[in-house]
Amino acid sequence: MTNLLKYNLHWREDFTYGHRIKRDLFDELVKHLDVRQTIGIIGLRRTGKTVLLKQIIDHLISQEVERDHILYFSFDEENVSMEEVINEFLSRTGKDISGTGRLYIFFDEIQKLDGWQNQLKYYYDTYHRLKFFVSGSSSLFLKKKAEESLAGRIFLYHLPVLGFTEFLRLKGDEELIKRPGMFEDAIKKQVPMYMKRQLPELVKADEPFIRMYLESIINKMVYEDLPRVFPVENEDVLKQILIITASNPGMITDYESLANDLGITRKTLVKYISYLERGFLLQKCYNFSKNRLTSEKKMKRLYLTSTTLLLHLWEHPDMGRVVENLVVTNSGARFFWRKGTSEVDCVLVRSDEIVPLESKYKNNIRKKDIKGLLKFMETFSVEKGLVVTKDREGEELVDGKCIVFVPLWKWLPGGRKSN
Repeated sequence: MTNLLKYNLHWREDFTYGHRIKRDLFDELVKHLDVRQTIGIIGLRRTGKTVLLKQIIDHLISQEVERDHILYFSFDEENVSMEEVINEFLSRTGKDISGTGRLYIFFDEIQKLDGWQNQLKYYYDTYHRLKFFVSGSSSLFLKKKAEESLAGRIFLYHLPVLGFTEFLRLKGDEELIKRPGMFEDAIKKQVPMYMKRQLPELVKADEPFIRMYLESIINKMVYEDLPRVFPVENEDVLKQILIITASNPGMITDYESLANDLGITRKTLVKYISYLERGFLLQKCYNFSKNRLTSEKKMKRLYLTSTTLLLHLWEHPDMGRVVENLVVTNSGARFFWRKGTSEVDCVLVRSDEIVPLESKYKNNIRKKDIKGLLKFMETFSVEKGLVVTKDREGEELVDGKCIVFVPLWKWLPGGRKSN
């Protein structure tokens, strides 16, 4: 028998989980509480998925949903079936699974339940009273399987590492963003701290804790989570790929050369990169073409998904390269552009609009520094380009093209809205 009481503290009168500060995704999820589809939350370890689920539980109770109409269970510790958990819930609460009114079911770390997709599909199709929320530590456990087995039955959301505004919110400093003109110096001081603390539990942490915490997360993913799902023959190589990427963010992936350096086959390298990407540790960017299929066949660049991971793995980081990684990941860029000697760090595609974005973490930016940007704009008939700088700000007409210069500290709060 599963002890549901230890998971469902909210069954006690007047109890709340008390996680007051919300991630941006919370407001989006609340909009879909009444839709039939299952809500799925995926993301890197320790980004706050469990807290988000419990915040939704608190919200439901605040909206006068009866406490015993809500079930929370984590598969992180116990090896039981979905049927056992649901039957124990119904037995304890006296609910009728076929009755009227909504029952809310929260399943955390669902990737650890073998065959969870088919079990969830059965309950979803059979009992319309049930509304499911599920979370998984990475897309390799959840996204592909969900898309295959639960098409039309699940809405998937990615909970990324903290955005800059979220970081300040958790610190209690969100007011800085609302009045940037007054607090410019204070905001600038927060940027390097943000780069190192993009996970909720690191926001107020000291350096020794950060080092131990990140090492444990990386090792957990590399040596336990990924090998549990994929046939990884050498876990050390997975970690070495991360270290190489961290020391050379944005590297063009010459698979043959890198595979030789690592002592593995090209085929193995391609698989390992895919595993790390699906575990939200690596982000891949493709060389831009208006034909998407052509883009994905061309050269690729690799970045770590967070500068927090990068700064942990890169012993002597170059700040310009770190900022490039930050701009790529925070913009959500899927493309870069390179042709001959001309390059652009990011190409953002918004509906029919194309926005080239360069990271130049300095103030003395000359025309030759943005020649790749200008070449891209000429090639694809784009009228406006964006350059993220250290402090330089303003617009300039260069060769008939509008170049917008934005300081990093001003760009970060809205960076994720750019793509």
